[in-house]
Amino acid sequence: MSNRIYIYSILALICMAASCSRVPKHIISERKMRVVLYDMLIAEAIVETMPDSFPVSDDRQALFDAVFRKHKITQADYDSSLIWYGKNMDLYVAIHRLVLRDVNANLSAMDQIKPSAISGDISDHDSIDIWVYPRFAIFKPERVFNTLTFDIQPETPYSSGSSYVFGVSLWGITPDLKHKPKIHISAVLADTIISVNKDVTGDGYFEATVRTVATKQVRRVYGYILMNDAEASYHAIFLKNIRLMKYNYGSKALTAPQTEGG
Repeated sequence: MSNRIYIYSILALICMAASCSRVPKHIISERKMRVVLYDMLIAEAIVETMPDSFPVSDDRQALFDAVFRKHKITQADYDSSLIWYGKNMDLYVAIHRLVLRDVNANLSAMDQIKPSAISGDISDHDSIDIWVYPRFAIFKPERVFNTLTFDIQPETPYSSGSSYVFGVSLWGITPDLKHKPKIHISAVLADTIISVNKDVTGDGYFEATVRTVATKQVRRVYGYILMNDAEASYHAIFLKNIRLMKYNYGSKALTAPQTEGG
């Protein structure tokens, strides 16, 4: 009896060590395939929505290769895994269901607050998006300087007792990047400048928040997101869902969960 318990214990440990995977060793695991498929969906969506940026097949392939480098796999690994999962549709359907859930979860996170339209005096709004620039940008390695800047100077100073949250979703950051993007935001008061810096650590949603003094109006909000790596090896970094939220004290600030692998 004791020998049988010992054998069962060994088998349980082996099962846990292997995560009880039903996938052969040469095939991308279920867990990893989930994040790879997620990033491939994003890459395909970018190609479809920005056809002018990918006029030839080599441009599109370069984007997909960036996904493979990110996850340290090859095109052959991906293709052979797709073929295997195609023969095991129950697993593929289960993974695809999780991928769609991830996509919907991120969309829901970005839609938690629906900003009001800017018109006239905005001081009475508890929360409002004051971003006036395009909400999408691309950083490319061939550019000498990759930066997205913003400078908001209202005709009437913003109300005292307010916070400002710069939020952006990034995709395309490879693990081997030595210098990753940096976010900076500053609020200018009568005689004070309050600044906050935030490092981007990978793909996902990031935000930087500056909270102003309760007794002083805000004359200007400015900042940037900077990518300064001349030796970087990446295809492109996509910035989307860019917003700059103004909150009065006591209102609910925008928060979105960090995502792993996109």
